[in-house]
Parts: sequence; C-alpha cells; structure tokens
Amino acid sequence: MKALRAIWRIIGPSAWLWELSLVAWALLASYFVIGREGHLDWTGHALGRDFINSWAAGHMIWAGQIPDIFDPRRFLGHEHALFDPRLPFHFWSYPPPNLFLVAPLGFTSYFVGLALWSFAGVLALVPAARLWTRQNWLRVLLVLSPAVPTNIGLGQNGAFTAALLISGLCLIDTRPVLAGALLGLLIFKPQIAVMLPVVVLAGRRWRTMWAAAAVVVAVLLLSWLAFGTDAWKGFFGPTLTTQGIMLKQGRGPFMWMMPSAYMAARALKFSAPLAGLIQVPFSLAAIGVVWFEWSRKDRPLELRAAVAMIATFVASPQAFNYDLIPACAAALVLWRRDPIPWLGLGLAMLVWATPVVMLGLDKIHAPVAPLVLTAAMIRLVTLPSRPKLRKGQRMDLGAEPLGATP
Repeated sequence: MKALRAIWRIIGPSAWLWELSLVAWALLASYFVIGREGHLDWTGHALGRDFINSWAAGHMIWAGQIPDIFDPRRFLGHEHALFDPRLPFHFWSYPPPNLFLVAPLGFTSYFVGLALWSFAGVLALVPAARLWTRQNWLRVLLVLSPAVPTNIGLGQNGAFTAALLISGLCLIDTRPVLAGALLGLLIFKPQIAVMLPVVVLAGRRWRTMWAAAAVVVAVLLLSWLAFGTDAWKGFFGPTLTTQGIMLKQGRGPFMWMMPSAYMAARALKFSAPLAGLIQVPFSLAAIGVVWFEWSRKDRPLELRAAVAMIATFVASPQAFNYDLIPACAAALVLWRRDPIPWLGLGLAMLVWATPVVMLGLDKIHAPVAPLVLTAAMIRLVTLPSRPKLRKGQRMDLGAEPLGATP
C-alpha cells in the first residue's frame, strides 16, 4: 500500500496528462500496426509521412544531386525513383543547413533510417528534459508528451528543434555562450527561432546573442562550402516559391497541422491576405508578452522560458503540430505553478492535447489551437513569481536557475 500511495503522489495529480499521452502513443502504434499497407499508409503516403523527404534528401546528397533537392518537380521525381512512384506531392522546404542533419540517412534503408531518426529525436530530448526539471517523473512525462508521438508518426524533426530550444533557454542564465550556440543551430529551421531576437534584446543577453550570431554565420558558411551556391539559389527560388504557394493555397492535412492564427483563418475559408492580417495581432501580442517577461529581473527562468516557448507558436504563422514539444514543456510549468488548480490544469491539458486533437478540429472547421496557445501564454505571464503553494504541492518543476543540474 505504501508503494501505491507513493506512486499516486507522483502520478495522481497529473493523471489526465498521463492519460492523454497514453492515447497519443496508442494512436501512433495503431498507425504503424493497423494503418499500414506495405510501405505506404492508408492515405497513400510513405509510412512515416514526411520522413520520406529527409531520407530521399540524404540519398541525393551522396549521389551528387543536391541542386535537385531544391527543385520540387525534380525532388518528387527522385522520391518516386527511390521509394515508390505512387507517392503524392512532397517537396523539400528547408534551407541548406538542414542537409547536415539528414546527410547520415543516405547510408540507410528507409525503415532502418526511420527507426534511427525517431530514436535519435527522443534521445535528443532526454538532456533537454533533464535541464528543464530535476524531477525524473516530470522528465519522463515531457518525453512522452503527445507532441512526441505526433512527431514520430509524421517523421519530422520537431524533437531536434525542441531539444535545441529548451536546452538553450534553460542555459541562458548559467551558460550564456553555450545557450547561444545551441539556439544558433536553429538556423536549420528558423521559424522556431522567431522569438529569440526578442528574448536576447529584452533580456540584454549580449553574450548569448553574439554566440548565436557566430554559430549562424559559421553554419551558413559551412553549408555554402559543403552544398554549393546552387543549393542556396534553389532555396531562395523554387523552394520558397513553392512554400509560399502552399501557405496560400495548400489544402487538407497540410492546413490542419498548423496551429497558427493564419492557418486557422485559412481553415475558416478566409482569403490568404485576410488571414495574414488576422495573424498580425497574434504575432504582435506574442512579441509584446515576451518582451515584457524577459525585461523583468524578478521572474524565475522557468516562467520566462515557458512564455518564450509557447509564444513562438503564437507568433509564427508556419509552425506545425509536430513542433509543439516546447509548448508541452510550457504546459507543465503552467500546471505546476498556477495557484488556481482548475485553471492551470485545464489550460495545461488543452495545450497537451493540441498536437493530436487539432487535426480533427481543423478538419471540422473548429481551429481553436491559436486561441488555446494564446490563452496559455497570457496565463503564464500573469502568474506570480512566487506563488502560494497548494496543499501537498512542492515547487519542484525546475532547477532555479534552470540548467544548473544537467
């Protein structure tokens, strides 16, 4: 009985979060076990969906076909030749530095590569979770959050970007140069770094800023030396052109996976220009909130970091549900620190479930993800720095300062 009571003290208060995570992992298992038709899923996409892009790009690098990666028509042709001619439209959407991440996949078969890619993403989250909290059970909860199986099922790189963002923000007080180096590596997916200039300017984090800038310059230079000028021409030409067309005209799951106000407006049948106008106040609010939070000297780092992480997805029009692992980390802060139990847990549960449920809600024209994320952001910034603890609660989410105990 003592063991059961001990387990309940850990699991009981967060039972809803554990259950939502269990559902998400069960859905992932059903996708790979039940939803497959050979090497394709039931929709006709490659099993692991977007991983086909990373895997094909990895093979094309070593075949000397780098310029073709950034030409959507040729890239799809190579995917058909490498994998299956029945694949629907895919295109490479990342800048050349991302090729460093996928290059090792050129030495793997598809399903071995998918397994290694998924495992490496989860493994990258472990040190980030250790920096985020000293409590082992909270670390496990974060690594099992619904955004993680969502990222695995879609074969994406959200675990890698989450590891960089969470680790960088955790270390920004104690190891500012290392924090800047980690955050600078987000150049391979810059839409996840949209709040970082606000963070460093509002917080006067000059060492972090210069370290990040140095890493960005070094990575850009290395990518130019490794992949050539044609890769950058292709990125700024056909790749960005196709990306713009998809943002303006994309339909179906592409639209349902984006938690931004812009794409919510698109899902509600607003025109692209009007959707852009609707995104503006959300982005401005996120910038203002992050500036306010990071300019304050009395705020614990876990609150500042949580606000920056969730504001990233309020501000960016192009993030996806598989990128939302940092938002789940912020949800843990909201749940643990909110002095109003039902409000903190309720908002945390909504954020926690968003990576999975937003697909169905957007499909039925109920795109509430930007409202959920904005509400959580506002609630985080209004939390007291030193809240009165609820009965039986220990304020043990983060190490203050975060990052002091890896």
